Amino acid sequence: MRLASRLVVATFGVVALAVAIALGGRDRGVPAGVLVALPIALGVAWMIARITARPLVDLADAARDITKGSTPRFPHSAIPEIDALSQGLRRMHGELTSRAAELNRERAGGNAIVQAMVEGVIASDGRGRIVVANPAARRLLGYDREAVMPPLPMLFRVREARGAVSQVLAGREVHDCEVELDGRVLLLNARPLPDQGAVLVLHDLTDARRLEAVRRDFVANVSHELKTPLTSIAGYADTLTDTTLDVPTQQRFLAVLINNTRRMQRLVDDLLDLSRIESGRWTPHQEVTALEAVADDAWDPFRQRAAARQVHFATEIAPDAAQLWVDPVALRQVLTNLFDNALRYVETGGHVLCRGERTGGGVTVSVEDDGSGVAGEHLSRIFERFYRVDPARSRDEGGTGLGLAIVRHMVEAHGGVVEARSELQHGLTVRSWFPDREGEGSAMTDVTGT
Repeated sequence: MRLASRLVVATFGVVALAVAIALGGRDRGVPAGVLVALPIALGVAWMIARITARPLVDLADAARDITKGSTPRFPHSAIPEIDALSQGLRRMHGELTSRAAELNRERAGGNAIVQAMVEGVIASDGRGRIVVANPAARRLLGYDREAVMPPLPMLFRVREARGAVSQVLAGREVHDCEVELDGRVLLLNARPLPDQGAVLVLHDLTDARRLEAVRRDFVANVSHELKTPLTSIAGYADTLTDTTLDVPTQQRFLAVLINNTRRMQRLVDDLLDLSRIESGRWTPHQEVTALEAVADDAWDPFRQRAAARQVHFATEIAPDAAQLWVDPVALRQVLTNLFDNALRYVETGGHVLCRGERTGGGVTVSVEDDGSGVAGEHLSRIFERFYRVDPARSRDEGGTGLGLAIVRHMVEAHGGVVEARSELQHGLTVRSWFPDREGEGSAMTDVTGT
């Protein structure tokens, strides 16, 4: 029987009960019977209403708890219709809870992905107010994590980016819009959202563009370095075909050919070494190495050249720096390149000194000369490939422009650091620090004590 039918039956029952009681008291008068029947009828009606209405009130409370996100209490009722309603509401709550948890998991996963992306992601609502900006986007645009970002139409200062924002807010997609912002090159893509908002994705192309520039410069430099000796070789070789040349002239031309061929060979060897180091195909094989023995061995190829210019070579190695944990072949190449560089700029009668001292949990190996020195504007770039302070002088001395770049890479492969100090007309000092076997690399300021 349905709930409505039960209430009708209960109501008629109460009325019938009241009439019966009233008629039963007709001997004493109708008013007296009514007075007796009404309290009884009201009591019965109240009991029926309570039994019927209490579960309905509890269900209403449960519904309010669901809307608030609280844990609801679902009543049990002897009335089948009310109990069925309670069970249905309980099942609905369970289903809503399960779907809400699933949505929260998906939202958390999506948010974690956006926050971890290396690309900058920005989303705005229909009014252009930014609702999502991941850490990468804030970093690229120069905003702190807690900083309030302006609306999307006012976010960019460059015209190209503003135009892209206007297009996407007007409902049009933007593809591969390249903009320069505060020294960075950004690739901007944007799409409108169904709610009239927009989402922007920013790719940082700064490093890629820098590497492209480095590659172009590298190819141009290599081509230039090879072209000079090749031109000389071709010219002198053509001249040697003249059979009328006397023997002394032929010998002089052949010497030029040999020198340029060796210069090209050194350049190719340095390029191969640098490529091997930078590609990670070379790793140092470290062992306990005597510094003075390696320094003397590295100076041997330059003794005749130094003697011709009366350049004096010496070593000053502290007792606690006599041995270091290093690849001996790499250390020899480092010192060879540094000695070769020093001899190019030291004057006749000058000095070259190899010094060893213990600093900062390792050994600092310094090569000092009293030559012409390097101006401050050049000092920070002398470890770059093909960078020359005096290009003409370096080429005349047979330099490839790669020696100091190889030094830097080899020292850093040991976990060390390298620096240069100089003043014009006061010589150049290159300091290479190698950490001990169990030590860890530290900053150059700690190593050198500056």
